[in-house]
Amino acid sequence: MPVIKLHLNAQSIVTGVLNTSTNTNTVPTVNRYTATVVLGNILGSTTVIPATSFTNDSNEAVPAGGLVVPGVNGYYNLYVNGVMQRGGLSSLITANLTINSVLVIGVTVTIEVVNFSSASTSVTTNGLSVSTLIQY
Repeated sequence: MPVIKLHLNAQSIVTGVLNTSTNTNTVPTVNRYTATVVLGNILGSTTVIPATSFTNDSNEAVPAGGLVVPGVNGYYNLYVNGVMQRGGLSSLITANLTINSVLVIGVTVTIEVVNFSSASTSVTTNGLSVSTLIQY
């Protein structure tokens, strides 16, 4: 006796929307350092100030290699005697600040480093419905 197979045609229709809301929280982290230029900082046509010459906002000495540098989403501003300097005049690494100019002994140098971190969360609400028509 042969097996009888049931053959049905089905057609499904999907309607509706998926609603997604995203919240992003961005937090800036600011580090400021201050130093006074001394004779030993002037090297040829540049001024190099080591990390150990700086103090932070709490007036604590910065350890060797302790300067915070900007990350991918950050930047730094350089101030000489309170005046912001143009970009490209200096380079900042954890060990020192190099200024492509000779500064006068006794001037105050301030670095402001701003880094940003962010985190996002998303919630999706399912507003889809499916209707299926089965034909015999």
